Amino acid sequence: MQDGRLIIRPATLDDQPEIARLYVELRDHHRVLEPGNPRYGTDDLRWELEARGALEDPDITVLAAEAGEGVVGFVKLRYEPKPWGLSCEVHTLVVEAAWRSAGTGTKLMAAAEAHAMESGARGMRVQVLLTNERGRAFYERLGYEPIAVRYGKPIGSDAG
Repeated sequence: MQDGRLIIRPATLDDQPEIARLYVELRDHHRVLEPGNPRYGTDDLRWELEARGALEDPDITVLAAEAGEGVVGFVKLRYEPKPWGLSCEVHTLVVEAAWRSAGTGTKLMAAAEAHAMESGARGMRVQVLLTNERGRAFYERLGYEPIAVRYGKPIGSDAG
């Protein structure tokens, strides 16, 4: 639970196990929202590799929310040039269940926005599952507006 000692800092390779644990928590959350989606059947090892890859990639920024007990959330950012200027894309935001609704996500997003402004970004974008009503409400409270609908379709042998 929140103890008032939350800090937001750049994540390091030492954070990989905790970032992977949070990825798995997010996967399980998405699996509840979309139980038939094969994307959320990915095993824990894949998320360990995803965490390591994000932390080693010089084109990705990962900011960690750390409390006394360790990393309790993170935001993963990537910058993409657009015709209108540099965009900061929020690829992932996850907060440990015990730390939700305590301002952790808001602090992570404030740090992400500050990082984006320092990096010269002209805008921020985030994708949220249509079925994730709490997530959509969170971003709307922060001033984000829906601007597009993204479609997806499983294909290939793992499509089910």
